[in-house]
Amino acid sequence: MTSITEALTEHHRLCDELFESASEAADAEDWSALRARLAALSDALARHFAFEEEALFPAFEAMTGLAEGPTAVMRMEHAHMRNLLHGLAAAAPEHDPDGCRAELDNLFVTLQQHNAKEEGVLYPACEQLPAERRDALAEEAVQLAPSAAGTLDLRTLEPPEPFLRIVRRLREAPKAPLRVRIHREPFPLYEELRGLGYRHQTRPLADGSFEILIEPAA
Repeated sequence: MTSITEALTEHHRLCDELFESASEAADAEDWSALRARLAALSDALARHFAFEEEALFPAFEAMTGLAEGPTAVMRMEHAHMRNLLHGLAAAAPEHDPDGCRAELDNLFVTLQQHNAKEEGVLYPACEQLPAERRDALAEEAVQLAPSAAGTLDLRTLEPPEPFLRIVRRLREAPKAPLRVRIHREPFPLYEELRGLGYRHQTRPLADGSFEILIEPAA
């Protein structure tokens, strides 16, 4: 069974990928993509923070009696990152690209330092919880990332299975960018994506197949 540490560390890596995707959009000055990717990052972090604050931290505090210990610091850092994300979402980066990148850098440093403390101290400590409580938390933590891989390889499937799997994944994580690899360019899918509120970018691969990046339209 996946442990608390493994599940939450995996979700940290997913958030890192979402951050990198947003940073790439900022570097390319694609402000529409930046807004969509920041929304996906905010959604993932909101779910992560909520799980920790509502389930994991109380379990740790009950076990240790440390209500004002490491979890208090983690909650303050969560609040700081929420404020940074709120500021980025409310800003107009096209009018201040340098300021936007500076705020992204601030968020990145804060997030990496925060994750290191959780992965190095807090999560291992939570592995000492009573087995039943520990396993229940681990199972819940796994559900934070229904599309953790962020990529669907559909090159061996025939219609309509690729379409059905793409729609299912978008329903599971509607704000998260999704990369799809498929053996032929799915022109009917593009019209459906527009109707569902998504945009796409398609590029051919060396083996003759295609990779499609799907993300919410701004």
